[in-house]
Amino acid sequence: MVSQVPSDARQPRGHTGFTGTGSTRDVHVERMGRVTIYKRGRTYYLYYRDRGRTVRRRVDGNLAVARLTASKVTGALEEGRESPLGFERIAPERFVAEFQEYGESVAGLAFRTVDRYKAALRLFQSFAQEHRVSSLDQFTETDVEDFVKWLRRKQRTRNGAAVGKSSPYTLAGIRFILSTCRTAMNWARRHRYLPPYVENPFSRFPMARLRDPAAGSVSETLLSPDQAEAFLRACDAWQRPVFLVLATYGLRVGELTHLLVEDVDLKQNILYIRSKPDLLWSVKTSRERVLPIFPEIKPLFAEAIGDRRAGLVFRTREWVGRDRERPAAFLKDAHAFRRHVVRLREEAQAQGTVDARGIRKVVMDFLRGLGQIPEKRIRQEFMKVSKAIGCPWLTRAHALRHFFASQAQELGMNPLMVQGILGHASLDMTARYTHLSMDAKRQALQEVFRRTDLVGRQQVEGEAGADPDG
Repeated sequence: MVSQVPSDARQPRGHTGFTGTGSTRDVHVERMGRVTIYKRGRTYYLYYRDRGRTVRRRVDGNLAVARLTASKVTGALEEGRESPLGFERIAPERFVAEFQEYGESVAGLAFRTVDRYKAALRLFQSFAQEHRVSSLDQFTETDVEDFVKWLRRKQRTRNGAAVGKSSPYTLAGIRFILSTCRTAMNWARRHRYLPPYVENPFSRFPMARLRDPAAGSVSETLLSPDQAEAFLRACDAWQRPVFLVLATYGLRVGELTHLLVEDVDLKQNILYIRSKPDLLWSVKTSRERVLPIFPEIKPLFAEAIGDRRAGLVFRTREWVGRDRERPAAFLKDAHAFRRHVVRLREEAQAQGTVDARGIRKVVMDFLRGLGQIPEKRIRQEFMKVSKAIGCPWLTRAHALRHFFASQAQELGMNPLMVQGILGHASLDMTARYTHLSMDAKRQALQEVFRRTDLVGRQQVEGEAGADPDG
């Protein structure tokens, strides 16, 4: 909060900034344009109004420095530019808390995304506390480098669990933490918590150049076409529809687990990948898609749905195997299903003690009761099959999404089409998912080699340059 400067300016200029008893006080020194210089104790301050907001900033230096800074601020204000002091210093703790509040209440991010951001920013806050960074504007690119070194020495459990095996942060994890901090710093700049003349230190840091010498090659985390075929052959009757749909459409795991009967139109052969506001779930990047259902895939959806008119398309093994589902009024059709979910939310809100996360839990418990597959369960099943085909290093079902992107590129699909099917926000993200196989590279190089015919040209040039007399 800005302290009020005394209105009595009759003190002599150059006052020491102390009262007669030795106490500090704000004393007027001089005014330069729209900026007033004050002294408190042995420290100079600038006081002015910027776009309706009162600004009071400390100046590190003597009166000459204060005058020079006041001159620069006055010039910026008169020209309508950002004042070099036109920002509010904020502690890292407050910065983290306000950005989290923005993510939850303003941006409306998914709870899982908010939790990941919180975990990343808690690390930033801990680092700032250990290194005594008292203000956000003090954080520099050198501090980012120290932050990376600090992260490499840290241990963490999977998914932030309270117990379990701990291991160092992966390279992907460190990059996510840095990108989260970069996003949060950009938000801080928009809210004028950073000096306008200082660049975001996380933007300047070359995080793409980070390397992990101990990590395996990219090819060790991807499925080749032969491995994908072996993988699907090794799946049991419950696993195969789940993983085949993931691989065919490049779906995210969460998109498959939230797929509703109403999203599958078997008459028009259309599959809708869309957000579910009633279920408090949204598609990542909000890129909803409409995809065709192939004749080869249609029986999988038909068998998974059966004669049901509402509910989840794919359910846990226990639900499918034992047919535990009982007829219920809210499963008569899609409208009845949604009305029931809304009623559950309203009842939870009426209690008055349940926050947004509590309401989300009510909905999740309801879906679990209908047999929704936990994303962790799909990963466990994926790892079982990967181990069975001799590829234990394949641990994420997300590899099927990368597999789709790579195969689509190799088959010559328009990158914009790949982006649209995957629901990526940019082509840059699509490029990150594309990994060309050796066969694709060989075929492309052979085509270039054949069209340029470099060997044939060299032979012709050699014959033309030869001595006809030998």
